[in-house]
Amino acid sequence: MKEETIRTLWLSGSPRDRGRQHGRAAAPWIRRYWAELVAEATIHAARPLSVEELSGWLRERAVPALALEPALAAELEGMAEGAGVPFDAVLGLNFYEEIADLVHERGRPPRPVGPRCSAVILPPDRTTDGTVLLAQTWDGADWWGDPWLFLVEEEGRRMAYLADAGTLGGVGVNDAGLGSVHTGVTLRLHPPGLPYTFIARRILRSRTVEEAIRMVTETPSTAGCHYIVSDGARTVDIEMAGTVFAVRWIDGLHATCAHFEAPECAAQQLASDVPASRHRVERLMARAAAWTGVGPPAALELLADHLPGPEGATVCRHPGPASDSRTAAGVVIDPKGRRVLARVGNPCQRLPILEFWVI
Repeated sequence: MKEETIRTLWLSGSPRDRGRQHGRAAAPWIRRYWAELVAEATIHAARPLSVEELSGWLRERAVPALALEPALAAELEGMAEGAGVPFDAVLGLNFYEEIADLVHERGRPPRPVGPRCSAVILPPDRTTDGTVLLAQTWDGADWWGDPWLFLVEEEGRRMAYLADAGTLGGVGVNDAGLGSVHTGVTLRLHPPGLPYTFIARRILRSRTVEEAIRMVTETPSTAGCHYIVSDGARTVDIEMAGTVFAVRWIDGLHATCAHFEAPECAAQQLASDVPASRHRVERLMARAAAWTGVGPPAALELLADHLPGPEGATVCRHPGPASDSRTAAGVVIDPKGRRVLARVGNPCQRLPILEFWVI
């Protein structure tokens, strides 16, 4: 399923229609990803679950999210219909983080350098057009395919976001000029609430930074994440750690990876020491600090860094002895310009860039 350019998919119509379109186009990927997640829980865990136990756990955990977001629940139902798979399959893809953590709790050896993304935020005084740029690596397990670019019209709103096939939300920009990138953090506990993909979609429905903050923080999250949101002038880093969150307004260079800075959020991390994550942040900050007059294509170059740190960690990640994860894509969001630049593969491969404007 390796491609030289980002796959794109237009979605429009009712929630169920959008889901059917998504499911039909991504059926092979959805089936493969669900099979891999099932194998993680039923084969690879030291204390394996049955398929029935996994489905029961998943449906119980999803109750709050499906009740709060009926439109997204309908979109998932349509996706299952379009792909010809059980509802649990598409639900599982949207609770990937939670399933992965469940499996590790049941004895799956933790990955030394797990599948976590890195992001860097360039302030207006460092970019060519005097606006904020957001750049991120899209990282995942080495068996996961390349992400897609979804172009969605939803109840009169338009958005473009990079995400995995079979999921409801990702990093991108909307027609209000609001952009976002996100980096995950593994939590000790996973309270009932909204999964990452639901929160990412809620951000891109928002019209202002303040509305986006409310969309992220008004309900507990089932997984930890930095949600960075910008309108091109103002930028905020929302650290979401289950029932705890911190809102930090950003002025200047900023980078995030798989750890929190706010003490109340850091206390919810699974690992108290995260040297690999800190190394990626330090590398992105150092590289960005050395550059001025950066345009969107050049911002992608910031992600092509291979200087190794603790546990062999690098910003541009390749599968190897130290890791079973990889950087599957790089993306740059220009909120003010309402555009996304993305390309699959490791940033160092410099494959063709797909550029898209949301108007």
